[in-house]
Amino acid sequence: MEPTLNKETRLLEQLAQLQDCLEKESTEYSLVAYQFGSENTKVSRRETMVSGREALHSLGELGSRAWSSIHSLLEDCRLCCSAPSAPIVAILGLLNAGKSSLVSTYLSDEGRRRVLVGASNDQGTHRFVLWLPDAWKSNSVLWDNIALRLASIFGHPPEWLSDDPVEAANQYNDTVPRIDSSRDQRSGQSTISTSTIEIPLVAFDSGLDRWGIALMDCPDVQTGFLSNGNQGLQGDRLASAADSIAQARLDFLVRAAPICSSFVIVLPANAMHDQKVSQLMRLLRERMPHTKQIAAVNRVPRRYECETIQQELVTLYGRESLDRCYMAYGFDGPHMRDRLPVPDPTWNICGKDPLPLFFRIDRSPPVQPPAIIPKDDWLLNIGMQLDFESLLADSIRSHVSRLQSELFSALNMLKRQCETNLHQRKGMRDSLVNACLQFSLEPNAPTKVRMQASRKIIEQVSQSLERTAPWWAMPGRWTTRMAEYGKARVSQIGHWFKLPAWLSGKTEGLVQFIRSRWSSGDAAKVVTADSLVDSIQRFDRAGHWGLDNPYANSNEGVRTKLVNIVQRSIDRFQDESIIELDVSELDAVTSKMWEQMPWSKRLVTGLAPAAVLFAPLVAVMLLPLDFGGSSVLVFASLKELLGAGVAGLGIALLSPDRMPKIAESEAAWQQLGDLVATLCDSLDLERPSKDLPAIVSLGSEQRSIAISSLSIKAPARAKDDASSPTMVPRRMQVRKPQLLRLETFLQSLNI
Repeated sequence: MEPTLNKETRLLEQLAQLQDCLEKESTEYSLVAYQFGSENTKVSRRETMVSGREALHSLGELGSRAWSSIHSLLEDCRLCCSAPSAPIVAILGLLNAGKSSLVSTYLSDEGRRRVLVGASNDQGTHRFVLWLPDAWKSNSVLWDNIALRLASIFGHPPEWLSDDPVEAANQYNDTVPRIDSSRDQRSGQSTISTSTIEIPLVAFDSGLDRWGIALMDCPDVQTGFLSNGNQGLQGDRLASAADSIAQARLDFLVRAAPICSSFVIVLPANAMHDQKVSQLMRLLRERMPHTKQIAAVNRVPRRYECETIQQELVTLYGRESLDRCYMAYGFDGPHMRDRLPVPDPTWNICGKDPLPLFFRIDRSPPVQPPAIIPKDDWLLNIGMQLDFESLLADSIRSHVSRLQSELFSALNMLKRQCETNLHQRKGMRDSLVNACLQFSLEPNAPTKVRMQASRKIIEQVSQSLERTAPWWAMPGRWTTRMAEYGKARVSQIGHWFKLPAWLSGKTEGLVQFIRSRWSSGDAAKVVTADSLVDSIQRFDRAGHWGLDNPYANSNEGVRTKLVNIVQRSIDRFQDESIIELDVSELDAVTSKMWEQMPWSKRLVTGLAPAAVLFAPLVAVMLLPLDFGGSSVLVFASLKELLGAGVAGLGIALLSPDRMPKIAESEAAWQQLGDLVATLCDSLDLERPSKDLPAIVSLGSEQRSIAISSLSIKAPARAKDDASSPTMVPRRMQVRKPQLLRLETFLQSLNI
């Protein structure tokens, strides 16, 4: 039967589209996106398109293996769809089952002499040998496709089986690894060793022209075979090594399965119950679910009738798992030789040849020799019985079915990872939010939050003090300096900062007293990047941040990186925070503070009233210099801020009920929202939003962190390092419309 070219054009087009869906990174194709921002805030939302391939690789070894399998299956499908109808029947089974003897029945006399037939490991088949009809030599399209598929499956081009019977036998039994020294010299890498099972053998034979099929003589599926380098092993180690080799062979048989149109599994009658056979059948069904499996039981003792063997096969493997069943009686012994079927005289098989003659036994009832076996029931005539165009379609269906299964599995893996990422990121954000909240709570009122003395607040308070100052206070141009502070970097303070004359002398001591008091945690709370990271660690009970790792504090450790990122976030917060207090309410408070500072106090303390009220603002300005010039956070209520200097001199303030009311708590909440937002941006975490609110507990109440209006600044990423400089898993999100499109597309794949 001359094979014909049969291209599945439509399926090839679908596979090309599928490959685009998995490998392209455009908005139209990308299955996965890494997202910044929120749809429910005023700030922009940005997406980085990532291909399905890159998304799977980002999952680590498991994802990389999934992509490798998908990529291989895509290539298998493509090659299979473009393949000519070249029926290749795989002959496989256990050691000494009679696989090579079955192959020999199809070959010419010259071909049979090149087949290694024997009952021991030394005479077993340890390589894949593909026997092709001699007529296929002239079909270059067919041979090119077969050679391409062999190289794709095995990873190496095939070798030719020698015409010399002795050399051919050595090739069949060759287990010596190949050393690719030329590759080693070119690459400078360590020597590359290739197992011979990965290098298929190919031979043409004129005897196959009659049957119209090619045969893949597969390596023995066995335990107990070990190369000479392993012969020193004993006991459990020997058994373990043998099992490992047997499993590797099974894996390779399954890997080579896609090139075959059907599988003939040869098993001796005395090994029908061998678990290796069941395992092999199951693995082949998983890899190629639509490809036919045919059982061939060899060397059946002649005392058993065909129906007995048929029933045993059904009991062991089920009616549905096997497409056909054949058997061959053994030749040994003088009894009941009339049960040996007589071959067709034109088959080049004489009665003296110990070659198995398989005939079909799955009919009901089966033909029992010495009755004449119908021509169509001989295994030798399987090429005329099977519709190889249909077998090719079955093979394509098997490939596509496996591809669909692998892709759906990979999609579920991506979905689960996205959910895991979201849960982990939420846990990391929660510990970050609670760490910030801990510092902002008022010590004696744990349900209220304090303001952060940002540059904007310092500037606003200083301007209010100037507006409400009595004529005798005369703070002069000091407020201008305060305004300049609001626009200057911490590292620049030393270049322009000089105390005015009226803030010299004893005022400097007061400023230093306030700085020391706040730094020790008395009244206001000074927070550095280090102390904020310490607090994050305390709230991170699940260990998401990895700060409990023994190497976290090293120069390249997690803590060092996190402190640097948090410091940048604090700098940005100080630069961009624009939250203000109500001007009229603030003026009422500062006016009341001036009233408590009569001129007579200067005579007692030696300090100007203005110095006493401005000293805390100066302390806030100078605190970063106590921490190496790095920006810090100062959490203090307005009373704590303005009253720090007064308290330092022992001057009594008005009680809180007699002070003018000011809505500083809401401003403090908004500041906290801005601080959390800047930290989330730098760490590539989701900001609090309507979609994903950050809920905190204040006593018996719960409240959402305010949604920031600051613009999102996504952390810069190095092109070759997707995780830099963030500390958390990337915000991988499957794009639902594209996922639905891909799932629908997968379901529509068929021939």
